[in-house]
Amino acid sequence: MSPAPHHGESAASHPEPAHRVRHARRAVAASLLAVSLIAVSAACDRQDPAPGTHPSASFPSASGTSPSRHDGRIDTGSAHVTSGSGGVPEVHAVLRNEAELSAFAHRFGNRADAITDAARTTDFSRTALVGWSLTTGCAKWPSATLRRSGQRLTLIAGRHPPPPPECFVPFHLIAVFTVPKERLPSEPVFSRPKLNRKGDSH
Repeated sequence: MSPAPHHGESAASHPEPAHRVRHARRAVAASLLAVSLIAVSAACDRQDPAPGTHPSASFPSASGTSPSRHDGRIDTGSAHVTSGSGGVPEVHAVLRNEAELSAFAHRFGNRADAITDAARTTDFSRTALVGWSLTTGCAKWPSATLRRSGQRLTLIAGRHPPPPPECFVPFHLIAVFTVPKERLPSEPVFSRPKLNRKGDSH
């Protein structure tokens, strides 16, 4: 006959039945699974954009910028263009009102009236002008276009005859381009014009 336990002996000194141990392990495993699912759900909530939001709002590009939909040719034509012999002040500017147009035109002395008259009908509420002048070396450029790449503006020579083998006097170009305001970059940077010797305007 087994001796009775002493009154001071703890119940912990006796092993738990096997079915209780298995039940406890299952409860712990279920708790861990629930915690994992909550963590995954929280991570998804942080990364997924809100309904109707473009994915780029949550996953920015590596560069932090995106190409403008207006990149490429941005002018709708020239309000004024002239090409002739002799040098000119080499200037370029965005002209947003009549005062800025007049200031640009008066850089060219007695040609100012022809420039302002040609652009007089500009609707400055919707359109801006980009004035650009440069010496074109020995080549005479009867036309040009204006292109955008990001914040950069570049003047591209139109088709023109090849320069003569001997150059006795330089030619120049003065162009005032008509550009819808929404196509202009917020902070324009003027690039070096492309001196296309073959006159390819594309």
